[in-house]
Amino acid sequence: MLNLRQLEYFYYVAKYGGFTHAARQLSFPIQQPALSIQVKALEENLQIKLYRIVGRRFQLTPSGEYLLNGLKPFFESLDTLERHLRGETHGRLVVAEAAPMLILKDHRKALLTFRERYPDVQISVLERKWTDLIQLVSDGIVDFAFGSSPEVHGSFSFEEWTDTDYLLLCPSDHPLNQEANLSLPEISQHPLVLLEKGTADRQHIEEVFSRENLIANVILETSSYSLINDAVANGAGVAIVNALWPQPESKDGWHAVNTSHLFGKKRIGLFRRNNVHLPPYANDYLAMLRETLHTSQKNDFENVLR
Repeated sequence: MLNLRQLEYFYYVAKYGGFTHAARQLSFPIQQPALSIQVKALEENLQIKLYRIVGRRFQLTPSGEYLLNGLKPFFESLDTLERHLRGETHGRLVVAEAAPMLILKDHRKALLTFRERYPDVQISVLERKWTDLIQLVSDGIVDFAFGSSPEVHGSFSFEEWTDTDYLLLCPSDHPLNQEANLSLPEISQHPLVLLEKGTADRQHIEEVFSRENLIANVILETSSYSLINDAVANGAGVAIVNALWPQPESKDGWHAVNTSHLFGKKRIGLFRRNNVHLPPYANDYLAMLRETLHTSQKNDFENVLR
């Protein structure tokens, strides 16, 4: 029979990348030699090699990786499961969204309601690149996050909350604005202003061009939607954005053309880890967000192409 204590020690050693780091990070007192003895005992019990030391670097074997992946859901859920069972109203909620924020920017009403109901829960709201966001959720650094749908699901699940169109922004007198049914070859002939690499929109747009053996002529990349708006208004190029982008105060001098026939729909939703129980206050916050966000998004969609 597997020894639960040995499995726990192995999990933390693997998580922190070695015996010394694990001994420093663990909340209970244990020395590096004792950790090493327990993990070696687990190896003897299983009669397999779980790790090796390459140079001075701790490295899991394939068997060690397999065991770690099997243990992760259990040990990562213990803390939140305890809070769930106790109905605890003290703690910390870490929420993230892919940059630039398009969902949590409208969470003010939900946040105020949450603060009134759970005054002793600290909330951290992070903005990260889409590629980093997926890893943060998988590693359990954030409780849940919002972003574009991934192509492959790993140690997390994705629940779609909404979708939106892709638009081409261009000056009103631009030749692309006169086209009834835009094509990718036509767009590829013009300089493009896009979000920076690492964002879901940028990756998706470049993949669509690549599938057609075309190259996106990117002359400006940025993390700022306001810079995209300014660049288009000043004639620097045309831009491809999703329809939730923050619109400029004045629409004079530029136009938005729906290009979902080329790029499809952008699916946006909730990322959360598999088999991990969120505390009651986290589930309440999600319910509050649903209530406030769906109303604001509906209004955004109605106003985008007016």
